[in-house]
Amino acid sequence: MKTRGLKEARKKLGNIDKVIDNMLKEKKKIKIFESGCGYGRLMMDLAVKYGNKVEIIGMNLKPSHGDKKMMIQNAIKEKIISKKDLENLKLPKIIYGDAGEKLPFKTNSVDLVLSQTSSYLYKDKLHFFEEVARVLNKKGIARITFPESSSIPKEFLPLLRIYKNGKIINFEKVIQKYKEIKSIKTGKGKTIEIKSGKLKFNVNFEASINLNNLDKRLFGVQSIYYIK
Repeated sequence: MKTRGLKEARKKLGNIDKVIDNMLKEKKKIKIFESGCGYGRLMMDLAVKYGNKVEIIGMNLKPSHGDKKMMIQNAIKEKIISKKDLENLKLPKIIYGDAGEKLPFKTNSVDLVLSQTSSYLYKDKLHFFEEVARVLNKKGIARITFPESSSIPKEFLPLLRIYKNGKIINFEKVIQKYKEIKSIKTGKGKTIEIKSGKLKFNVNFEASINLNNLDKRLFGVQSIYYIK
């Protein structure tokens, strides 16, 4: 999971190369943020491919999930770069924080947000989506995998639980009323696409349940909401 690169991202998030190429036709340099970057494999792939045309920032919850040293070691091990390449390559930056809280970026300041196989671990998943819409600039785009996990037993799914009148409402049905967010088809099914705007879900956040506290074999967090 912590070594997901560009090849895997294309399958899960669509042709992000094309998204970046189109952005670079209008701007000399773009800012990319990856939430849940792990060991930074995707960020290093993009840094090597686009060089100084991109500023790349990744975020993990804590350093043990992936830091600069791990990113460099993994990139050399995977032969993405050599030690000599480090002399001229501008490395991505890794910061730390809870993506389910306020993202550490100014409004309308990021061109591209990416997150693959990460948001299923966030406590407040809908707030993360709202924050992504806030930090994106007017022509910005986000691609985020659905906040679920195939390794979780069915009785604990969905992890994103939105209730109305005592029943769970399908997430894709909920987002149909919001212009800033939609699901799109990709190589491995569907992913979430978000664009800039004042996205605000008409729900109350009730609780989060870390499934790992119930069973050490499980990794995922239920986020529980009800529609106002």
